[in-house]
Amino acid sequence: MTAWTIREAEQWAASRLHEGFMETSRTFAAAPEEERADWVRHEALLLLEYATGWTRTKLLVSSGDTVPENAATVYQSYVERRVRGEPLQYIVGEAWFYGRPFTVRPGCLIPRPETEILVERAMDWVNDVRPDARIVDVGTGSGCIAVTMALACPRATVFAVDMSEDALAVAKENAQAHGASVQFVHADGLMWLRTTPESHAIHVWLSNPPYIPSVDVDGLDEEVRHWEPRLALDGGADGLDFYRGLAETGADKFGDGPAALFLEVGRGQASDVRRLFAEVHGHRWQGWRFGIIPDLRGVERVVWGERR
Repeated sequence: MTAWTIREAEQWAASRLHEGFMETSRTFAAAPEEERADWVRHEALLLLEYATGWTRTKLLVSSGDTVPENAATVYQSYVERRVRGEPLQYIVGEAWFYGRPFTVRPGCLIPRPETEILVERAMDWVNDVRPDARIVDVGTGSGCIAVTMALACPRATVFAVDMSEDALAVAKENAQAHGASVQFVHADGLMWLRTTPESHAIHVWLSNPPYIPSVDVDGLDEEVRHWEPRLALDGGADGLDFYRGLAETGADKFGDGPAALFLEVGRGQASDVRRLFAEVHGHRWQGWRFGIIPDLRGVERVVWGERR
């Protein structure tokens, strides 16, 4: 794709992406035509930004300019990778979370905007109630939760726990890039909690755990099920394995005084997760109260608990 103008390159990419997404994305195929057109134009321009190094504004005002030959080659490879179902964030190597770019690549879950609700509520709680808290982010993935918490709560001690060495490597890169003080632990999160000595008691527990029922994982769009780590997606038969394990563990490993937990949940799971803590295993969480926080679309997205 040489000697094309910016406009021609964008039009080619949008057409190619539309063709590919109709085959690989049920969500895209089910969307109204106008929404599909906006979708592919957005991605075509975004990939062009990364291929050329130009800003969106420069692309828009230079639509008649020729795409540099080396950038055209990179752009074509980006678009073909996207057509094959590779997530946009893996292609460009980053995803934005809470106003910051985070490195991502296969082996770690791509940060989602809805997770910002969990982080925002958690940082408010820590800074208002226990600024010197020992915070644990379980299943840290890219480290977006742990890094954001460390930067927003400078008096806290933040641990990032993950079973995946690949994910921890990415999280460490992100902590270093943003100058965040985070301690990394390679372990199963629940097992680590259960074996934590009392001298290292936890005050705040955060997690965006696997919560998709096993049977539903294979029904996800290709770019999710073929590219993102299944370990970070599959929550067991009903999607609640992680929450059940934490609820059964109880609050004994939380330090004295104020303590809290913030858990992201899937659509329709919030009431069941809250019941695990407040009712099914309520005797293990005496003195705690639990609630539910909706995201900006009104979906019940976070289950929280606290002890004051």
